[in-house]
Amino acid sequence: MQEQKEYYRHTFTDITDVALSGQDFTECTFKACDLSDLHFDGILDSCVIEDCNLSLTSFEGAKLQGVSFKSCKLQGVDFTKCSDLGLVISFADCLIRSCNFNFMDLKKTSFTNCEISETDFVGCDLSESNFAHSILRSVTFHDTNLTKADFSQSQGYLINPLTNKIKGARFSLPEAVSLLECMGVKLK
Repeated sequence: MQEQKEYYRHTFTDITDVALSGQDFTECTFKACDLSDLHFDGILDSCVIEDCNLSLTSFEGAKLQGVSFKSCKLQGVDFTKCSDLGLVISFADCLIRSCNFNFMDLKKTSFTNCEISETDFVGCDLSESNFAHSILRSVTFHDTNLTKADFSQSQGYLINPLTNKIKGARFSLPEAVSLLECMGVKLK
């Protein structure tokens, strides 16, 4: 990639060792790129990141405004380091492992059909978020606002209704039984 500062409506395909620091991207697409271990601190505005490896990618100081992650591998990403100014992100068909979303405002964020493991959502506002058809393993929800969140057809979640706000949230059976297990209720 050239040492350009701003990119508009570019498509980047199958690239590695990209210089993301100090770069701004508007309406760009990254497809099948290895963006692992890179530092990004610019602006991603209305961009699609598809089928990319973002393991240990740093978004410290980055502005993610309307960024869609599709079929990506996100491992060890600390999203709490990105700017919360105008933050709008979504995830579809992604592998999200060992990521940190603690204390973030993620209202109406979509995590559809994702596999999420060893990831923290402590103190988050995930009201009206969508986790439909996702598999969650060792995911921490504590002091999290899950009001009107959608967990339809999701599996593996362990959400304690005593330590999280779940009013109006949607769950499917048989997985919804796990809500009772957190309170010590035994079903036969």
